Amino acid sequence: MKFLKNKLFFVFVLIVVLVLIFLGILFLNKKSKMPNSAKPITFWSIQLKPIFEKEINEIISDFEKNNPNYKVVWVDIPIQEAQKRTLASVLSNNPPDIVNLNPDFSLILAQKNALEYFSDSDYEQYNKNLVEQLKYKNKVYALPFYATSSVVIYNRELYQKCSNDVFPKTFDELFLKAPELKSCTNISPIVLNINENDTLLKILNKYDVFSFKDEFEQAQTIKLYQLLDEMYKKEYFPKDILTINHQQVVEQYMSNQALSIIAGANFIKMIKQNAPDMYKKSQIAPQLTGENKKYDISLMNLIIPKKSKNKAAAKEFIKLLTNKENQLKLSKATNVLSANKYALKDDYFTNCENDLVEISRCQSAKQLDNILINKVDYKNKKDLNEILNKTLEEILLDKNSTDEQTTLKIDGLIPEIVETIEDN
Repeated sequence: MKFLKNKLFFVFVLIVVLVLIFLGILFLNKKSKMPNSAKPITFWSIQLKPIFEKEINEIISDFEKNNPNYKVVWVDIPIQEAQKRTLASVLSNNPPDIVNLNPDFSLILAQKNALEYFSDSDYEQYNKNLVEQLKYKNKVYALPFYATSSVVIYNRELYQKCSNDVFPKTFDELFLKAPELKSCTNISPIVLNINENDTLLKILNKYDVFSFKDEFEQAQTIKLYQLLDEMYKKEYFPKDILTINHQQVVEQYMSNQALSIIAGANFIKMIKQNAPDMYKKSQIAPQLTGENKKYDISLMNLIIPKKSKNKAAAKEFIKLLTNKENQLKLSKATNVLSANKYALKDDYFTNCENDLVEISRCQSAKQLDNILINKVDYKNKKDLNEILNKTLEEILLDKNSTDEQTTLKIDGLIPEIVETIEDN
């Protein structure tokens, strides 16, 4: 009996020990999987949820599998908060490791010496022209994430009734043809949101106007203002050209108030969905250029703050985020252009069918090989745009303005423009 009791006690003790060992293993295993054991790397994006949430989470999962010592913390910021939050954070001692921004704001941070610079090996996989857009003092301060490049969409059915020529390729050609098209159609040959953001500056850049310093650039500026004034006063532009936004531009086209517009893929898709009859009558042409035959783009990029504590890991995450496969996923989900040069060679960007959305995508991708490269680091671009746009508004709204008065006004304004560009 005593032996039996001892045996039962021994079994009981053994069971307790085994249970404790098992619980200990579970605890250690759980602890090893706890987020606190992995070093956080923070990625801030701008409004990528929900359109790209699934894909981003898959990329994060892949990164964490290959880099078990790191855990990616993804923060998606509303666009209206991006600059304010980023500026405060990047200049602090605990910034995010990667931030998705536009080049204008990224350049401001580079000028404040707040960003990490990149070497040749870091940007080998990207379209070289996009990388050129992200240089300050010949150093690359950001890596391209994605781009857009607008095209012309025009009423082919109406245009062919008026002209046997191909649609104009430059602003000069369109302005020259404007009287004929207006007379034939009784609608505006083109509508632009010319006073919104940097539309006017981009047009000036297409005429090799960058610094406004030399006589050639000043003469080109005067010439362009005079052309725009003539187009407006002869009603080749709609009367509300100084106040409309991009969506209203598209609405004017859909309601047959304009023969053509310059638009991106999302707005062309809007026409397809909301005005199918107009869509069927339409065709795509390359974006209008100026004398240098260059196209403009909009670009989003990725920066690494100088005070980031995980720079090497941040570069690895960016490399994964922007490789060929993931860039194609991003492009297909969001209608943007890949920044990865290998992705841009995919059939998705080179082999488009008759659908206008697809044709516009291939045309936009093709334009990346011939884009405007910034020759001047605009330090106060917002102020510069305000000066240029306000001056245009004053000239266009002055019913009695002449070419001579426009020349004098621009001549008097040049010193202010130059000072704004060079002001630190």
